[in-house]
Amino acid sequence: MSTFVKLLPRTTMDEVEQSPIHADPEVEQAVAPSLHTTGWTLESFAEEQIRGLVRQVFLPGWPRPCRQVVFSPVDPGSDISPICMQVGQTLADEGSGEACVVEACPTARDEDGASEDRLAAVGGEKRFGTLRDLSQQLSGSLWFMPRSVFLGGNQNGFSTAWLRARLAELRLEFDYTVLQGPAAGAGSEAALLGATCDGLVLVLQANATRRATAQRVKETLHSANARLLGTVLSERTFPIPRAIYRRL
Repeated sequence: MSTFVKLLPRTTMDEVEQSPIHADPEVEQAVAPSLHTTGWTLESFAEEQIRGLVRQVFLPGWPRPCRQVVFSPVDPGSDISPICMQVGQTLADEGSGEACVVEACPTARDEDGASEDRLAAVGGEKRFGTLRDLSQQLSGSLWFMPRSVFLGGNQNGFSTAWLRARLAELRLEFDYTVLQGPAAGAGSEAALLGATCDGLVLVLQANATRRATAQRVKETLHSANARLLGTVLSERTFPIPRAIYRRL
């Protein structure tokens, strides 16, 4: 079995049923022609899906480019950190500027003393802006900001006024911000983030996220004036075709 990410059409959220969301047959149809391509791998296919998402949303984006985008799962407990990190890495690889993946989920666990250790390591000397100095540099143009740094003294959540000010700070220090948001189906934080940023991308879990739940989330986002940029299907698994096994 293999897993990858697939960007779904905008119309997907409008077609709701009382059943889990299943990946459609188009996936296998899209993969099949690539089996005869030299060097094709599932990993390269997944990377191409992420690049397509980045180009659709950020570079240059539709109908206008976005600089700060929230990625939020529909279901509580879904781990979207790998997707957010892949998006951030792709932005950095494109060479379009400094990108930061921000842990913006109020209920996420912190790394014990991680941000304090980084601040102590530079001896209080500022190399960049305050937020970037407290973040972890993963590569030349990619940074990771843990929850403790993003929230600062607002460990119990954030208000609209505080969030707008924080996002303004991020715009000054990073060209692109990928915010790993909380579950959109639990609480109002994801909708607030989506309304304050340039928009939100919903992450649906294949064969787990229920269409009725996803539709309710969409209505909540609409009521909050949050711009829904698209939906991503994650954890889609399927057997590797026999033709590939024969080549191993």
